Amino acid sequence: MNMSLRARMLLLALLPTTLVAGLLTGIFLLRAIDDLEQGLRTRGAAITRQMASAAEFGIFSGQSAGLSALTESALNIDSDARGAAIIHAQGATLARSGDLNPSLWPELGRIEGRRLGPEALLFVEPVVRSSLPVDDIYAGTEIVRATEAKVIGYAVVELSLRDVSSKSERLVAIGVLIALLGSVLGGWLALRIARTVAQPLLEASEVVARIGEGDLTARMAIRSAGTLRSLAAGINDMAGRIGVTQEELRARVTEATVGLKREKDAAEHATIAKSHFLAAASHDLRQPLHALGLFVAGLAQSDAARQEPRLVAHIQSSVDTLQNLLDAILDISRLDGQNVVPRIEGFSMGNVLGRLGEDLSLLAEQKGLKLRVRPTQVWVHSDQKIVERILLNLVGNALRYTRAGGVLVCCRQRRNAVQVEVWDTGEGIPEHAREQIFEDYVQLGNPERDHVKGLGLGLAICRRLAEVLGIPLGVRSRLGLGSVFWIELPVAHQLPAYTQPSADVRQVEQMVDSARIAGTILVVEGNALVRAGMEQVILSWGGSVLLAENREEALSLCRESDQAPDLVICNIRLPGLVSGIGLAQELQREFAHMGVLLVSADVSEDAQTAARRAGFVLLKEPVSPGRLRAALQHLLAVRA
Repeated sequence: MNMSLRARMLLLALLPTTLVAGLLTGIFLLRAIDDLEQGLRTRGAAITRQMASAAEFGIFSGQSAGLSALTESALNIDSDARGAAIIHAQGATLARSGDLNPSLWPELGRIEGRRLGPEALLFVEPVVRSSLPVDDIYAGTEIVRATEAKVIGYAVVELSLRDVSSKSERLVAIGVLIALLGSVLGGWLALRIARTVAQPLLEASEVVARIGEGDLTARMAIRSAGTLRSLAAGINDMAGRIGVTQEELRARVTEATVGLKREKDAAEHATIAKSHFLAAASHDLRQPLHALGLFVAGLAQSDAARQEPRLVAHIQSSVDTLQNLLDAILDISRLDGQNVVPRIEGFSMGNVLGRLGEDLSLLAEQKGLKLRVRPTQVWVHSDQKIVERILLNLVGNALRYTRAGGVLVCCRQRRNAVQVEVWDTGEGIPEHAREQIFEDYVQLGNPERDHVKGLGLGLAICRRLAEVLGIPLGVRSRLGLGSVFWIELPVAHQLPAYTQPSADVRQVEQMVDSARIAGTILVVEGNALVRAGMEQVILSWGGSVLLAENREEALSLCRESDQAPDLVICNIRLPGLVSGIGLAQELQREFAHMGVLLVSADVSEDAQTAARRAGFVLLKEPVSPGRLRAALQHLLAVRA
C-alpha cells in the first residue's frame, strides 16, 4: 500500500482504538438486548402461570364472564401483552381478549417464549385440576394422600416485541455513537503524535531525496526536528561528508569505467581471437590428422606392418587418441560458445537404444563384459542426435571403468517424463566426487593421465549437452557395487509417423570390412598430404585413383579419360573459393550416374545442411579408414 508516514501512524493508533471501542460496544449491546428480551420472557411466563392458576375454577364451573375478565386483566397487567385467551382442553376457546394469531400456534402444551414471527412471543401454561381422594376414617386403615392432576385447559398469552425492538435500536444507536466518539478521540490523539513525530521524519525523507538527486546543499532544520534532533544532525553531517568526497568518487568511477571498458574490449578481442583460432584449428588440424590416419591405414597393409605390427598398432592408437582429444576439445568449445542449437522433435527411444547396443557391443565383448539394452516402445520429445551423443558417452564411460560384470541400459517412464538409466558394476564413485566428475579433465583412479582410460572430457560434454537440451543429468552410486547415470526426457504425446530407416553410413560400416573396392575414384582435394593418403589407401583396397587439386584439373581428368570415374571424393572447400558441392553437381550433370562422397573439416551446421539439401553423403575429417571404405563400398554398390 502506497501510504504516507503520517497516514500509517494515524492508522496504527486509530485501528486498535476503534477495534477496542467496537468490541466493548458490541458486548454491551448484546448483553443489554439479551436482558431486555429475557425480562419480557420472564414477565410472559409469570402472567401465564397466574392466569392458569386463576382459570381453574372458571373452566371447571363454566363461568365465561370470569374467564373473560381474567383475559382482560392479563392485557392490563403488562403493556407489551397484545392478546390473551383461555382454551379448553378439547380445543374450544372459552375466553379471548386482544389481538391473537391462532393460525401460528403449534400444538398446545407448556410453551415459554416461542417466537411467532418477528413481532410476538407465545406463552402457554396448562390449567390443571387437582383432586384429593376421600378416605374412610373409620375403616381402621392408614390414610394415603394422593393427588391426581388433569389438564382441563390452557392459558395463552402473546407478548409484543415492538417495545423490545425499539429499545434495542436505541441501544445500538447509542453504542455506535460511543464507538464513533472513541474513534474520534483516538484519531485526535494519533494526529497529535503524527505531528510531533512524522513531520521531522517527512522532512528528513525529503532532505535525503534531494541529496540522492545531487543537491548536496540540502539540510534539515535542527529546531524543527524535536525529539529527532540527533537524526537531523546525522543527516546534515552525512550531506557534508558526501559533498567533500563527491569529486573523489567521480574520479574513481571514471577511472574504474575506463578500466572496465579496457578489460571488456580485451575480452571481446580474446573471444574473437578464440573463435578464429578454433575455426582455423577445426580445419587446419583435422586435415593433417585425416591424412595421418590414411597413411597409417596404408602402412597397416604394407610389408612393414608385418615386420613391426606393434609399432603400427602404437601409431594407430596415438592417432585415435589425438583424434578423440581434438574432437572433445572442439565440442566443448562449440558448447561453451553456445553454437549448438537443438532440434526438438519426437523420436523413438527404442531405435536410439538399439543403435547404441550395436555400436558398443564389440567394445563390451573385447573387455569381457555383458552389455544389455532393454527394448522400449516409448517416444520422447528432444534432439535425437544430442541424446544419442550423451548416451554414447555415458555407456562408453561405463564400459571403460567396469572391470567385471556388465552394463545395463533401460528406460523408466514416470508420468510425463522418461528416465534413461545406464547401470554398471564398477567400483562406484565416492560421494564427495560425484559433482567433480562432471568437470573438465577430471578422472578418478587415473593420476598418471593414461589416455587409454579416457581424456576426462566425456562427462563434461554430457553435462554441457544436457544444459543445451534443458534436461536433468545425475548419478547415483555405491562404493563397491556400481553406479547409475541417468537423464530425464519429456514424453512425446503425439507420436510421429514411423518411417523405415534408410541405409546410412553407420549400417554400411557393419558390412564385411575385408571387401575390396572395384572402380575408379576421382579425389578432388587441395591438401597434398590428404591426396597422397587417399591414393595410398584406395590403391591398397584394389581401386583405381585419379587425383585433382582443383576444379579445372578434375574436369580435365574426367574429360580426357576413356571412361568417366565411378565416384568422386570431393572436399567442400577447394582452392580459389570453389564449392565442392557445386563441383560435384557439375560433374553429375556432365557425367551421369557418378557417385559423390563429400569430406570436410568444417563441422558447422551450415555445411551439413548444404550437403543434405544436395543429397550427398558428408563425412567429417578426420575420417577413419574403415568408415571411408564402408562409405565407398555403399556408394559404389548403389551406383551399380
